Amino acid sequence: MFAIGLMLGPAQVAAAMTRRTILLAVLFAAVVPLPVVTIVAVELFHLRGPVAVGLLLMAISPGAPFALRKAIDAGAHRDFAPALHIAIVALAVVTVPLSVAILDALFSANFQVTYGQIGRQVFVVQLLPLLAGALVRYLKPGLAAWLEPRAARLGNGLVAVFSLVTLVDIVPIIAGIGWVPTAAGAGMAVLALITGALVAGRDPEIRPAAAIAVAMRNPGLALTMAETNHAPPVVSAVIMGYTAGVALVVSALLWHKRRQTRALGL
Repeated sequence: MFAIGLMLGPAQVAAAMTRRTILLAVLFAAVVPLPVVTIVAVELFHLRGPVAVGLLLMAISPGAPFALRKAIDAGAHRDFAPALHIAIVALAVVTVPLSVAILDALFSANFQVTYGQIGRQVFVVQLLPLLAGALVRYLKPGLAAWLEPRAARLGNGLVAVFSLVTLVDIVPIIAGIGWVPTAAGAGMAVLALITGALVAGRDPEIRPAAAIAVAMRNPGLALTMAETNHAPPVVSAVIMGYTAGVALVVSALLWHKRRQTRALGL
């Protein structure tokens, strides 16, 4: 996130302001359709217990830290994508506790989370590194320009290491909980990618950012809610299984985009 912060400046605000309608549409798509579809799926397939809890927690947790870099890698607008991501994670501070309250009323799950708990997680994990990077750019723009590609490579390397560790760990997790969470994550990711692309309209520069922003869920927020409510460890396993399904679909999209780019000689 620090590397993304190094890109932040007036251009990002301008990009958001010139596409206000699309920005609002994507924000709506990131926080409303997926939870609704997940609730319907939970009821339709009679899912209960840790599987239902894990799926619902992921559905209401937008703004994954890796989403912004993946969107840019997919060809998203380098000014609009950061503005969109900041708007989503800031909105999550309000929508996540509200969503928990709604789910508690619907399912009598006795789940609670405060605005402070979500705000702390979002600030420490995402907003603080972004602000640090933006401060460096404001004070030392030349240094920021030199640091950004290097910090991006380091960040991509850390993501690759994390992905490898996750792949190693996910096999026993899936063996224990079954394929339902991973399949649900993959299915919801496909639906969310389509939804994000549709709300972006015909703007090819915005479509990748919108699609990935809507699809990517934040396992950190979901795990925070699970730990706060002393959920059993299997709920965390469901969250990780769901994350693996989303990651597989988004990685496949990025691979396809790279193949298209190479084929066009860009």
